[in-house]
Formats: sequence, structure tokens, C-alpha cells
Amino acid sequence: MKDSPDYGKAYRHVSRELKNALHEREKLDNRITTLRKRIAALAANCQDEGIEIEPSAEAEYLLENTGLTDDIVNILKVHSPAWLFPWQVKNKLEQLGYDMSNYKNPLATIHMVLKRLSESSRIQNLDFDGKAAYRASRTQAEIIEFKKKRS
Repeated sequence: MKDSPDYGKAYRHVSRELKNALHEREKLDNRITTLRKRIAALAANCQDEGIEIEPSAEAEYLLENTGLTDDIVNILKVHSPAWLFPWQVKNKLEQLGYDMSNYKNPLATIHMVLKRLSESSRIQNLDFDGKAAYRASRTQAEIIEFKKKRS
């Protein structure tokens, strides 16, 4: 019999690399969300002080190319394990630079996104005196591990 490559060993190695990359991506997503909040706050401060700045092309790019759902999940991850109410999520979105005036009822939109995310187990919800609060449920690695155990 011919010597064959150890595909199993290579598979396990690449699988570990992917797991590590997902963990790194999650850390980067959290860092990007934090930086976006900081740049929006600093831009507002500059405007208040009459300081002219060139708008951040990177922040604008993210506003145009990141969906509301992804930003809500990232906000919850950054603030995890704290529970956030929908109005707090709305405030955090505005801090990222979202123009909520584009929505007829922004809070209803946020409620709908949070409900869908909760139903798909991407986030958790809890009833606080009749008001729903939300938080990130798990890291990507934890979700993958949870799904493996369920199958």
C-alpha cells in the first residue's frame, strides 16, 4: 500500500486555525464597534467646538455596508454580559452614527430585529417587569460547539 497524505491531521489543523480565526474576528468586531462609537463621539465634540475635520471614510463605509442586524449583535457583544433594553440599543446605534430618522418607527424596527435574533438564539432575552431586555448569548465558538452537541 502506498503512503498516503495524512488528510485527517491536516483537517484537524485547519479546523483549529478556523476556530482561532473566528475568535480573532469576534475580538476585531468588538474593537471596531468601540472605535466607531469613539470616532462618532469625537466628531460630535469637534463639531461642538467648531473644529473642522475630514469625515472618516472608514466610518462612512461601515455605516453604508454593515447591516442593522449585525450592528445590533455587535453592540450587545460589546456590552455583554449586561442586559440592554431596546431604547438603549437605539441610543448605541445613534452613537455609531446611525441616522434613525430614516425609519418611520425606529424603536419598532429595533424591537423586530431583537425578537428575530432572540428566536434564532443569537441573543438572549429576559423579561424585566414586563419589559424585554437583551444580551449577546454566546461567542461564535460557543454557538458552533452548542450546535455540534445538539446534532
